[in-house]
Amino acid sequence: MNNNDLQKLSIEQILRTAFSYWNRTLLYQFAYSFLYISLFFIGYFALFKYFGLWDEIVKYSDLVRTDIPAFNKKVEEISKLPQARNFGLAFFFLLALINPLNVGLFKIFRKMDLNEPVVFKDLLAGYQGADFFKFFGFYLFWMIIFTYANALFLLGIFWIFITLFSIPLMFFMNVKTFEGITLTIKSLRNNFLTVLVCVMIAAVFSVSGILLCGIGFLLTFPFWNAMIYTLYQNLFKEIN
Repeated sequence: MNNNDLQKLSIEQILRTAFSYWNRTLLYQFAYSFLYISLFFIGYFALFKYFGLWDEIVKYSDLVRTDIPAFNKKVEEISKLPQARNFGLAFFFLLALINPLNVGLFKIFRKMDLNEPVVFKDLLAGYQGADFFKFFGFYLFWMIIFTYANALFLLGIFWIFITLFSIPLMFFMNVKTFEGITLTIKSLRNNFLTVLVCVMIAAVFSVSGILLCGIGFLLTFPFWNAMIYTLYQNLFKEIN
């Protein structure tokens, strides 16, 4: 595997390619977003009730109408309970279970490149066989590190960038977690400004759907993955 650079490609070309991947797979993007957001909220509220936090919040629900500062203080007290810490740990596991859906989008983009037929089952590529445990373990590790790193804003951003291509590298090249981080860092050395601009545009566009009555978010949310795949395709050369 070799590292390439983006010097021969303009940001406009990269954006055009990413939008092409996204635009040609809108139906699968919608299915991805619907699955992701549904599993997130169902899992979140199920865990919230399982650990008894919902019952604790309900006790002070009247304060929402009469005394917001007092309600916020009670919520802060609840957040310090042992069951709240257990909820936080379980929440990490929930996100680690949901995020392998990202792998499915990368598989769909690759099948498009190969002119192979795409099916909805491809969205579940990250859950097939022993590879699921690889992706689950990575996302669990990623979330734990990000949570602590995010205490200092710049460290959280740094962690996002040095793991930006970890999943496609693990999926397409079968590299290990730390090897993927090393390869990502190498790719950023000569291309950081281009990657930074493209990632910022992708992040803004991904959340922009919220402005379209909220429902648009289901379509724009997955654009982040299209951008990562586009950059990956231009930065790395796979050698079988």
